[in-house]
Amino acid sequence: MRSPRLRRNPPPATAAAAAPAPDQFRPGDLVEVLPDEPGYRGAHFPASVTASRANPRGYTVAYDGSGCPLGEVVAASQLRPRPPDAPRGVPPAEHAVVDAFKGGAWWVGVALGGGRAAAGGRVAVCFPETREVVEFDAADVRPHLEWVAGEWLSPENMGISKTMPYKKGTQVEVAKLEGNSVVAWFSAAVEKAIWKNSLLVDYNCSKNDGSVLPKEIVDLKHIRPHPQHASAIIFCINDEVEGFQGNGWWLGVITDVHPEFRYTFKAAHSGKEIQLDQKALRLRYDWTHDQWQQVTQNVTKKFAKGSKVEVTSNDDGFHGAWFQGTALKYVNNKILVEYDALKADDEITPLTEAIEVQHVRPCPPDIPVTSGFNLLDEVDACWNDGWWVGVISKVNSGDRYMVYFRSSTEETEFGHEQLRLHCDWVGGRWMRASLVCCIFPEF
Repeated sequence: MRSPRLRRNPPPATAAAAAPAPDQFRPGDLVEVLPDEPGYRGAHFPASVTASRANPRGYTVAYDGSGCPLGEVVAASQLRPRPPDAPRGVPPAEHAVVDAFKGGAWWVGVALGGGRAAAGGRVAVCFPETREVVEFDAADVRPHLEWVAGEWLSPENMGISKTMPYKKGTQVEVAKLEGNSVVAWFSAAVEKAIWKNSLLVDYNCSKNDGSVLPKEIVDLKHIRPHPQHASAIIFCINDEVEGFQGNGWWLGVITDVHPEFRYTFKAAHSGKEIQLDQKALRLRYDWTHDQWQQVTQNVTKKFAKGSKVEVTSNDDGFHGAWFQGTALKYVNNKILVEYDALKADDEITPLTEAIEVQHVRPCPPDIPVTSGFNLLDEVDACWNDGWWVGVISKVNSGDRYMVYFRSSTEETEFGHEQLRLHCDWVGGRWMRASLVCCIFPEF
């Protein structure tokens, strides 16, 4: 090792020796605290540093106007310097990202212009996460700046994130909120992106009185793509759905099934019930992690005690047959069923069995066939204490039909009252057999 006296030139001074890192603060420094607690997203609380902590790295701060001498310990990642003072008396541009002072903090929002701009030296600011619009004195509004790698940047200089999923003109649906809950979805088109998580949307629908819904600035988490799912052919009681009313799709549940594909829809937010046509209903899907996920149907509700069900079996000689019964209870992925027609060994007591869920379905809805069945219609025939799937192979006179059973290669004659249109229980709902492949090709 060389002796220090033989070093001809001193080592260059490091950046750390010359000045502290940008996010290192000293007692007395004026800062802003960015809390990460729910409900404080976008807030910047003015404070001053009173002490530093080494492990874990943080600072003790005293908030402006708090009157509390003890202060609060804050992680270093939640502090930033105070931004430079902005010129006074300069109104923000329309849709400029600003900070508005309320409740002892600066809150990130978007300045409004046009018909919703305030007058008399005041500024209207929208807060996209809550949709709230508040008027402020111009002195309580400042341009928003971001502290990035030791320098201040304006949103205009940072640009729109390349990960923004929606571009101008994209058709989307926007959530209608009541409190913190989504109660409905309304169709809209994206007009422009406003920095990080906000979009200006133009609604494609109007209010109940015919007036146009105003354009709105909405947080990204309250926007989803337009659903592309085909509506189910037949819904069931307790299906979680969305019903179209007043130009929006409202969350709710099916409470009753009626002839001619009509259903009683109960709105989740109000509890009001209304009869809707099948075309005004769609299954509920949630947009989660950038993909559609169907809301799970509750098995215990679907097969509640006392509900009528049908049971099938994989045993030889029973393929394609469904036997009616009553659900008694649900335990460990099995349903205890008491059959309507099948009897126990004494040939008197109704047979009771515990059946795995995949072999149980609700009773299919009654689909009226007023003009008779047609050749090659897929039907269920009431035969041997059950409903057996077959195909109309011949139409006879007097509302009589020949039905061919593929499983047994038999052909038998039935009357109109002994037949029903065949439906398949697919993904927790009823589908007409001929339409399953085109609606759900994965099945």
